[in-house]
Parts: sequence; C-alpha cells; structure tokens
Amino acid sequence: MGKKHRNRINSSKKNNHVPKETLIAEAEAHDKEYNANKRKK
Repeated sequence: MGKKHRNRINSSKKNNHVPKETLIAEAEAHDKEYNANKRKK
C-alpha cells in the first residue's frame, strides 16, 4: 500500500491497465535515451 500514491502521481488514470513493469521499463528507456543525447552534445 505504501507505494501506491507514487504510481498514481506518475501515471495518468488511463494508464492504470498497463503493468507496472512496462511503466518502469519505459521510464528506464527514456532515461537511457536522454543520457545518450547528452553524451552526443
């Protein structure tokens, strides 16, 4: 129950049917992409 509020803040209600693993993987992929773009510059 402790982490539920964090999930609600980070994802919209429409995304509730998406598994948590998918959301985490998407966030990690975005983070990697952002870091790669930073390195290019």
